[in-house]
Amino acid sequence: MENSLIQTSHLNFKYQEEYILKDINFTINRNEFVVILGPRGEGKSTLLKVMAGLFLIEEGDVFYDSVNLRKIPKKELMAIHRRTSFVFQDAALISNIRVFDNLALPLRYNQMNTEEEIRVIIYDLLDKVGLLNVKDLLPAFISLGQRRILATLRAILVNPETIFYDEPLANLDKPSRSMIRNIIRDTLKKNITSIVVSHEFDEFKDFVTHVIVLKDRTVYRTGTLDEILNTSDEYIKSLIS
Repeated sequence: MENSLIQTSHLNFKYQEEYILKDINFTINRNEFVVILGPRGEGKSTLLKVMAGLFLIEEGDVFYDSVNLRKIPKKELMAIHRRTSFVFQDAALISNIRVFDNLALPLRYNQMNTEEEIRVIIYDLLDKVGLLNVKDLLPAFISLGQRRILATLRAILVNPETIFYDEPLANLDKPSRSMIRNIIRDTLKKNITSIVVSHEFDEFKDFVTHVIVLKDRTVYRTGTLDEILNTSDEYIKSLIS
């Protein structure tokens, strides 16, 4: 399909001979907002990392923009990584550099801005979310909510075409959840494809276009938001209630 961005075909992923994902098949189109649902232990985060090219598979295929991630050289895979961003559940900020430099990393890596431009961009971004006062702190000295907000900001700084979010709201206080939700909502104006693993389905209901439901470590159902909301399936209803 011309509009498809990510496709999986008979994808399997195993760790120490145990299958974490089994015969995964679906398509995600450009500019969709997709939520992946399922109980703990179903391989949702693993699937997210496979789609992002962070975990490599040996069985089946995963395509990003028609390129098979299982078969491309490392240099080409890195080129795809530059088109995407990943928000990790633990925020994945570098512990021994200050907040400002954590945010500056992707901009410096892309080498498209001067240091003065980077400073202006980051100061403005931090000011908008009320975190300019933490710019010189190390990640250990700020809260989990603040780290997750910063990780989300870092993900959008380079204008990626796709952002992968791994439980972006988990274990956060209400103000942090609200801030991250607002940041994610703002990305909808930028034609970014968003793929979210989350147990907080209600928090994203206003954004969702499609849902992928996992059960027994495989795809149980895919559907539009309306199809999922109007289902009579008790398993799905238990995940969205």
